[in-house]
Amino acid sequence: MKYTAFISYNSKDDRWAKWLQRKLEGYNIPVVIRNEKDEVVRREEKPKKLQVFRYRADLNTVSLNEGLAKELDDARWLIVICSPNSAKSAWVGKEIQHFLDTGRRDHILPFIVDGTSYSGDEHECLNPVLKAAFPDGDILGVNINDYGDDPCIYRKRKALVRTVSLLIEVPDAYSYLWNRYRMRFWEGMALKATGASAIVLLLLWALQYNAEFDTQIRLNDTTPTNTFLPTPDSLKVTLMLDNEEKPLVLTETNGTDTFKNLPGRFANQEARLTFVAEGYEPVDTVVTLQRNGEVSLNIHRDDTYGVLAGTITNENGKAIGGATVEAEGLTCTSQEGGSFELHIPIEKQKPYPHVRISKAGYQSEEYTRMGVGRNWQVMLHK
Repeated sequence: MKYTAFISYNSKDDRWAKWLQRKLEGYNIPVVIRNEKDEVVRREEKPKKLQVFRYRADLNTVSLNEGLAKELDDARWLIVICSPNSAKSAWVGKEIQHFLDTGRRDHILPFIVDGTSYSGDEHECLNPVLKAAFPDGDILGVNINDYGDDPCIYRKRKALVRTVSLLIEVPDAYSYLWNRYRMRFWEGMALKATGASAIVLLLLWALQYNAEFDTQIRLNDTTPTNTFLPTPDSLKVTLMLDNEEKPLVLTETNGTDTFKNLPGRFANQEARLTFVAEGYEPVDTVVTLQRNGEVSLNIHRDDTYGVLAGTITNENGKAIGGATVEAEGLTCTSQEGGSFELHIPIEKQKPYPHVRISKAGYQSEEYTRMGVGRNWQVMLHK
């Protein structure tokens, strides 16, 4: 026949009908089936699938004679979703009667989802046509409430497997089929749990990867301390992230500050860092950014206040060589062309050092406001 079973039900039980059809058609019937004595009761050359017809899902018709009768004739079994709803359904009664009229009384399978059979009250779950066909209660069916002592997760599934054993006509193989189904079920649950765990871990990793972070910057002035030199107005540190500047301005040498809310993808990655401040050598380097870590950057003053240079001439503009230039305890001598250059170490530098220039036969000159620079023009007088 075309179908293993035809599901008859009331529309109010559509949820149960859909579930049963989906589960039956998704059930993998094993090639070898054994009974409770471990005897092979069925053997197939290849796995088989159950074909189940459900009216609303598989056929558009308005009366039994317009096609539904043919579908009933093409089904080996009639599964009746039994509940107080179907017990009152004339349509369900017609489908049961058609199966009875075609001599298939023994292939009607009640699947009780709610109510009580043969109760005769508002809880009655068997359709009157079905009760009339089985007045002695000798009908073989499945009741999901028969497994009330089992965990809830098992009840519907046991009813499903019981239904399968009846549809393939090996009812004494139920225990074998159930043990096999239960093992496959938990294997599937374990696989789903593993997959879910992997997804959770992936999400956590993605959250961690994309989470913003802070990195502290510390500037270390490696030049000797000199209280005479002015402190810079600002120390500007800049991070370059994907061609986007992240500036940070510190107001104190040897100070610290923090780059906040850096994109998570830059954690543990290299980034370009620059440092600029008046009176200091610029820095352009590559650093590794750590989550909640610290970047230590060494800075050094330049020689802005460390060089005195110029030219010494007489009143007539003639260059004077051999003149002595003194500043902060250091000396140098002018060249034949009158040029001089005196380098002052960082610890002795001042914005305005005391300078004395002398030459035999000339008056000495002293300067207390000679600023640092390289273009001083000094004139000595006889």
